Amino acid sequence: MNVSSHSRNIIFFSLLISVTAYARYSYIPMSIQMRDDKYLAADLYTIDTLVPKPVVLIQTPYNKFWYRFFIGSPEWQIPFDSINYNYLIVDWRGFYGSAPAESLGYDRGLDGYDLIEFIASQQWSNGEVGTWGASALGVIQFMTAKHRPPHLTCSVPIVSDYKTAYTDYYYGGDYLRELSHMRDSLGFAPESLILAHYKYDIYWILVEMLTDYPESINVPMLLVTGWYDHNDDAPLNAFHALRDTSDPGVRDKHKFMVGPWTHSGVGRLQQGELTYPNAVDSLRTISFRIFDYYLRGVQNGYESEPVMRYYQLGEDVWNTTDDWYAESDRTDTLYLNEGGVLSPDPPVISNPPDSFLYNPCDPSPSIGGNRFDPFDPGVTVGPRDQRDSVEARSDVAIYTTSVLTEPLIITGNMQVKLYVSSNCEDTDMSVRITDVYPDGRSMLITEGIRRMRFRNTYTNEELMVPGDTYSVFVELKNIAYTFLPGHRIKVIVSSSDYPIYDINLNNGDPLYVPGDTVVATNKIYHEPNFVSLVILKTKSTQGIQETTRTHDIDFTVSQVIFRSYVNFAFFLSDASPVDLNLFDASGRKVKTLVHKNLPAGRHRCDFNGATLPAGVYFARLVIRNLPMKVIKLICIK
Repeated sequence: MNVSSHSRNIIFFSLLISVTAYARYSYIPMSIQMRDDKYLAADLYTIDTLVPKPVVLIQTPYNKFWYRFFIGSPEWQIPFDSINYNYLIVDWRGFYGSAPAESLGYDRGLDGYDLIEFIASQQWSNGEVGTWGASALGVIQFMTAKHRPPHLTCSVPIVSDYKTAYTDYYYGGDYLRELSHMRDSLGFAPESLILAHYKYDIYWILVEMLTDYPESINVPMLLVTGWYDHNDDAPLNAFHALRDTSDPGVRDKHKFMVGPWTHSGVGRLQQGELTYPNAVDSLRTISFRIFDYYLRGVQNGYESEPVMRYYQLGEDVWNTTDDWYAESDRTDTLYLNEGGVLSPDPPVISNPPDSFLYNPCDPSPSIGGNRFDPFDPGVTVGPRDQRDSVEARSDVAIYTTSVLTEPLIITGNMQVKLYVSSNCEDTDMSVRITDVYPDGRSMLITEGIRRMRFRNTYTNEELMVPGDTYSVFVELKNIAYTFLPGHRIKVIVSSSDYPIYDINLNNGDPLYVPGDTVVATNKIYHEPNFVSLVILKTKSTQGIQETTRTHDIDFTVSQVIFRSYVNFAFFLSDASPVDLNLFDASGRKVKTLVHKNLPAGRHRCDFNGATLPAGVYFARLVIRNLPMKVIKLICIK
């Protein structure tokens, strides 16, 4: 095959970059014996096999060969430091270089145990071993830690958890088609097995019981995930279980970080159609901190860092908490109303339902969100504009709020309760929530679905009576999101979200077998007897007690969102002592703006916030004998 001069130059330049970047170390292929006398293929990355160092173990089913080319690349986010660490990268039993070691049903966690103890016995190891890796590479870390290898010191599982659950394959009772097909293609759970158990039966009860073992973990863990990952709720649940029930000696040492990331984009700038510069390289940075602290004994303050760091989308800032499930301190409700209106006010008169057709042969497409398909580089992921591909279709019902005048902070999972009817015995109800920007973009935040035959339980199927009205809850995943002033909230209801979820044929027949399709006429009700609504877990003043406001103080601000100068104004009917202070999101006072007696009349206070970090702040005005007033502000950079 002829190679053009231009192509040869590109190849030479790429090789030159590789040689230059990786000249500091070499990789040493090796074969490591396991307890059953099988051998696993591994590569040791080191600059000197005679110098004992801490070792980072990475176990992969995706071919260790590729690490030889990309291990130092910033795109890979691997915490690679060949000066202070050695790295051992191993093919899973049954995969690639370790394919001959395949042993059906073998616990690969035992291989992890054997690898760690092998590492500890080598001259290039100082006996301190950490594990690292994302997705399947994270799952194997839990499986390894369960067996408590003596020389395992800490672990960093990313976008993963330890429990295999029904909801990993069926969300809202609907088959996660794209994700399950991908897992099958990679050599994991076969689709034939999963489809044979589409209800929550004894199979899932046993699988969940056998893979639920937080009490077995006895090393500190740093769990990392992303709001746009396909299983962000599972790591959240796993983290809190570890904090509650893992070995008492490490319960308070586990930490968690969730960023604005997709499954394969952790730590990167671009996520979908948006960029998040405040979260770039966060994974590599925090990984080095835990490894330096536990494996090298560096007193870098890691143990004093917050229990959980989470990225507040919309504001694009990092927040901290000790308990995610306690972050929301109130519940707000938005109601679906006539004319596509989403409002804090429920419907007060009877209105005709909104109706749309759902044709299984032409399903509403999945655009962005928590999709993941490594075999298709064209798959759209993360936050994406839904206007052209989803909202412009006729098979949706859309409800939108008026323009927001103040921020609405979501910290938790949302629920959508719908009253629906159909001319079919079964159909799906799909919900997408978007943030409508001032320029009109309708950016996807989160989504969910519910199969109507599983509207009450995943154990038993209950078909509908055509024409009857039913209530159904669509659960949406946890997220931290701030809808900013000037934006609107949109709810898109349809009956499909393909190929994330499987297509409902609408025929009421047994699921996941070939059959005829039926075009459904589905209706959404919004009237006093059938109130469809959205339940939001929200956060109010984040540490500052806000009392009920009255109209006895006129307290205003020139702009809620600011970069530098902000002007406060207030009116005093009588001379009074006045305290006006600025607090950050944790309730810590960052600036005293006014602290003195002032005469009656209107007063102004100019504040230059140019030196403040980006984030949420609260201006609190206290005047003697009057309720205090609080204004929420957002500083952007």
